[in-house]
Amino acid sequence: RLTGQQQEINNLIQGKIAVDEENARLKNEFSTLNQKFKDKSKELKDTEECAQKKEEQNRLVIKNLEEENKGLNTCCADLLNDLEKLRKQDAQWKTEKSGNDARIK
Repeated sequence: RLTGQQQEINNLIQGKIAVDEENARLKNEFSTLNQKFKDKSKELKDTEECAQKKEEQNRLVIKNLEEENKGLNTCCADLLNDLEKLRKQDAQWKTEKSGNDARIK
């Protein structure tokens, strides 16, 4: 009976050793996965921060381009007005010249 109990104790000790080894392996695996998770979390945070900065830069570029476009539109409108005035003035001068040429003849 003593030998049977001793064998049972030995079996239990071997089982405990196996469980301890498995536990250590799982702890290492968990530690590795946890570190990977932390690394990926930091990478995600950095990527999100970079994306936010890019979005802000894009907003500023768009705003500046819109303001520049507004200025160019105003300039174009002014130039078109000047062109129309010059065309009218040219037509008036042609009329006057034609009248003057007729009087000279």
